[in-house]
Amino acid sequence: MSIAVLLLLWLAALAPPAGAVAAQLPAPPAVTDRQSGVVFPSALTPPGGGSRQQLMGTATREVSLFRIKVYAYGLYVDAAAARTALGQFANRPAAALDRDASFFRSLLEMRFSMTLRLVMTRDVAGDMLGKTFDNALKPRVARVAGSKGAGGPQALQQFRGFFNLREVSRGMEIVFSCDNGGVLNTTVNGESRPQIQSPALCWALFDVYLGDKPVSVSGRRNLVGGFPALLAGSR
Repeated sequence: MSIAVLLLLWLAALAPPAGAVAAQLPAPPAVTDRQSGVVFPSALTPPGGGSRQQLMGTATREVSLFRIKVYAYGLYVDAAAARTALGQFANRPAAALDRDASFFRSLLEMRFSMTLRLVMTRDVAGDMLGKTFDNALKPRVARVAGSKGAGGPQALQQFRGFFNLREVSRGMEIVFSCDNGGVLNTTVNGESRPQIQSPALCWALFDVYLGDKPVSVSGRRNLVGGFPALLAGSR
């Protein structure tokens, strides 16, 4: 056997398995939403502090037949807690999770911290955005206020006050984060809003995007695209 062949065999023996190399590759620092071009960090520290959360997917909210883009949004989760809470869904592809209603019900049990980051892609009147949230959240809060504790309507009224703005401009960032105790922390362009204790409001806010009647079916599919890798332990 030639010296060259022996050298190649020795180098191959020293090299780590291909899977080990892949596992050591760092996650990209940011992800660009395909529809809107908005950039999302691959991880963030949620409003109110706590463990850094990982990005699962992004989508763009469009309205009317002309598909006017209003804002891009991304879903972040506490990775370690999500793996524990969603272990029964490991080793399943994204398409299977998207068809499984029990997966989305498990997400909405709010057993781990989750965050929604919204970035406006156009200017809109501040009261218009507030009314949009109000219309989406009000029936949802009413639906679960009894089972998830009193105070839902009052919490919604307080939340609505966060958007008493003259204008919500393009590029404005709004971040909502709920922990597993039903505490909502919000920032608008980096400025903190008062904390709201309301499991009903937290559930309703995430149900808008992840529930059985989401604002966008394709958007919901995109939001959960990162869960297979997360649950496999490769993220």
